[in-house]
Amino acid sequence: MDTVRIAVIGAGVIGLSTAVCISQLVPQCSITIVSDKFTPHTTSDVAAGILIPHEYPDTPILTQKRWFRETFDHLSSLASSAEAVDAGVHLLSGWQIFRSIPTEQVPFWADVVLGFRKMTEAELKKFPQYVFGHAFTTLKCETSVYLPWLEKRLKSHGGLLLRRRIEDVWELQPSFDIVVNCSGLGSRELVEDSAVSPMLHSGALPAQGLQREGEGRLEAQQTKRAAAERGPGQRWMEAAHSPPLWPWERGNLSALGLCPAGCQAGE
Repeated sequence: MDTVRIAVIGAGVIGLSTAVCISQLVPQCSITIVSDKFTPHTTSDVAAGILIPHEYPDTPILTQKRWFRETFDHLSSLASSAEAVDAGVHLLSGWQIFRSIPTEQVPFWADVVLGFRKMTEAELKKFPQYVFGHAFTTLKCETSVYLPWLEKRLKSHGGLLLRRRIEDVWELQPSFDIVVNCSGLGSRELVEDSAVSPMLHSGALPAQGLQREGEGRLEAQQTKRAAAERGPGQRWMEAAHSPPLWPWERGNLSALGLCPAGCQAGE
């Protein structure tokens, strides 16, 4: 059987995690990350890296929960391993607080994170503009550490890093059998996907922990690293991803027994 040549476009956390996952599941393939930017110059490098899922209406809740549990279990194992410090993965405890009571007071992921409970009235008094909240422990990836660790893992499996700006996925057709698009917001131009749009989150990083504005506000105290290491404030962007797979003549990931959606973060 000929070696299957796979290219992954994008060197953020999704691209690197996907490439590492494929290299482990299909060790006989050759895999190359193609990107014009690598850590520390990616969007992922300034992501909060807190493991809390969003709910997607077009995906069954049971499927979302399975994905989250698998990812949580994987990162939890990493956080308790000898590689935890090198990977920048650790536990994070804190509160998620809301200005109004959410429709779902107990989210689908409540029994996956550790110690989930509703905040007490005494705790909520610390945040006078908020009326409801959760307390729990989850996991955090320090992306400035996690991305170089993923790059190192990929290289140890024979993966390559190619610095190149791609204007059209078909540029890669002569050299690769399969292309996986993990370009994030870049998909707007790369595959003319106008449905991809940025979502702005703002955050402040006090000496004691991290607070995030999103569906609710997250106040967190880190269990291993001080948030002050990352500076006085930060903004980051997230983007949905276009359908990720471009198979050429030799087949696709399904034919190889792979399912990209099942690849765990950092797997």
